[in-house]
Amino acid sequence: MHGNKNSAQSSSKANTILRVTRYLFRYKSLFAGTLLFAATMTLLEISVPLAIQSIFDKIEDSGSIEVLWRGITIIALLYIGSEVFNCLRIRINNTLEQKVLLDMRSDLHSQLLRLSVSFYDQRKSGELASRVIEDVAAVERALLDGTEQGLGALLKIVGISTALFFMQPTLALCVFLPVPILLVVGVLYSKRSRTVWKIVRESASDLNSLIVEDIQGNRLIQSFGLQDREKARFAKKAEDLKEKNIKAMFRWAYYSPATTLVTKLGFLSIVAIGGYMVFQNDYDLSIGTLIAFFLLANMLYQPIAQLHGLNHLLAAGRASGERVFEILDSPIEVPESPQAKSLDLNEEQGIHIEFKNASFKYPERNSVLSNLNLSIAPNKITALVGHTGAGKTTIANLAMRTYDVSSGSVHVSGIDIREISHKSLNEQIGYVSQDPFLFDGSIRDNLILGKPEASDAMIWDALNKASALEFVQGLPDGMDTRIGEKGIRLSQGEKQRITIARVLLKNPPFVVLDEATASVDTITEKKIQNALDHLANQRTVLVIAHRLSTVKKADHIAVVEKGRVIESGTHQYLLNKNETYAKLWQYQSDWIPEKASEHSN
Repeated sequence: MHGNKNSAQSSSKANTILRVTRYLFRYKSLFAGTLLFAATMTLLEISVPLAIQSIFDKIEDSGSIEVLWRGITIIALLYIGSEVFNCLRIRINNTLEQKVLLDMRSDLHSQLLRLSVSFYDQRKSGELASRVIEDVAAVERALLDGTEQGLGALLKIVGISTALFFMQPTLALCVFLPVPILLVVGVLYSKRSRTVWKIVRESASDLNSLIVEDIQGNRLIQSFGLQDREKARFAKKAEDLKEKNIKAMFRWAYYSPATTLVTKLGFLSIVAIGGYMVFQNDYDLSIGTLIAFFLLANMLYQPIAQLHGLNHLLAAGRASGERVFEILDSPIEVPESPQAKSLDLNEEQGIHIEFKNASFKYPERNSVLSNLNLSIAPNKITALVGHTGAGKTTIANLAMRTYDVSSGSVHVSGIDIREISHKSLNEQIGYVSQDPFLFDGSIRDNLILGKPEASDAMIWDALNKASALEFVQGLPDGMDTRIGEKGIRLSQGEKQRITIARVLLKNPPFVVLDEATASVDTITEKKIQNALDHLANQRTVLVIAHRLSTVKKADHIAVVEKGRVIESGTHQYLLNKNETYAKLWQYQSDWIPEKASEHSN
């Protein structure tokens, strides 16, 4: 069992690096250019010790100072050429990195837009934002930089090793004495640190989620005086992140000096053995060759140390990469069928939605709906009423295909909703919720979301029907007034009427009203109710309501209890039945059953 687990972990690591590499290969010319300039730069760097060897050997043979000056000129040109190619390499690599970073973030953002609502039900928004911004940046710093710098280091190791063995094979073997030790230590460090860095990234996400939550709940924090509580929560999570970071970094504090010591001891062995060879004078080893050998050996240990430094970054990068690809690999829980088709609607007939033995349950919860049968008639108002948790909002979500049924089916004008394309279905739906969402921008920007080509006349007409004309005209810049994040500069009732105007402008045949007047005062409720009357005209409307006074005019009222429709009919019919609906009405008003006939009059 442990063997299988370790194998799976190794596969996951390799898969993460491979998938990042595929992003690099989207830009083959840039990647090849980076390697070409890195190889040229390495060749020029290796040439410097060889030039120094030539200078000292020729000075020893000829005794001419001119040889020194010519050699210094050549070395200066080699240095200049090396840095010119290094500059070009850096510029190309930076372009490559930013393109890959953009692609990765774009893929992640696109996936987040495709994922079903159930995905977000189980995750914090701050944690997801952390993955898009921080984890992708960590992948870029570690895996992308690591790939480029690692390949550059390997080129140096190959080039320098070739030169060393060409100069003095016996002494070259001594250079590689520390390498097996470095490899073993590096593998052990990589295995242990990847898990630690993943824990660090998760802790950082928790802190990020808390910050986002405090920003979004700022008004609540101030009104309840929760500043001290939030400071304590922040301090606890920040302290936790600090401790986990220190734990991860302490590993590096042991690993880095240990590897540096091993390489220094290796270099010391070269000095000892090389000096002995020169002293014995039996190995045909000149002073110039020994100096060049020292320089090359020192250059060899630099890329080896660089690879071990990258190991530290790669451990953090792999942990972040796994978090990024976890989202990219998340299944779409409301998938679109390959044979999905568009709705071909008859405008006069309208949309007819029918639930047939529909059941549904959320993860880790009992069934919310059980064998539900319900018909939402075309161009009529159907209202769902009942106690909190009865399943009303779930029915609306299934009608909009926010979720899919666990069993049974939902049909839209005779077609199984799962056979309709997402785009076609969404075009037919308008949604007004209890907590309206508005984007940061102008009122106009928010209104034209469903109809970008709308003219000013169409927009003003929608605002008028939504009882929003007067307050919008009174704003400093009219409908071009910026309303802030989530429409913070508008009242709840104003936001609600803007939302209704947005749906009116879109003009969909099916509208869902989810507690649209639940959070406003009586006067504002009347304005919103007038707007809803315009919205309900000649449309299929599904209303979710707790205030029964708002559904008296509905063509059909369904009372939902424990995921089933227990009674249905018109307002007056249900009063006359004197069952669940009548009791709810009695609770919310002064009506009593004996006076039912008076109400009917």
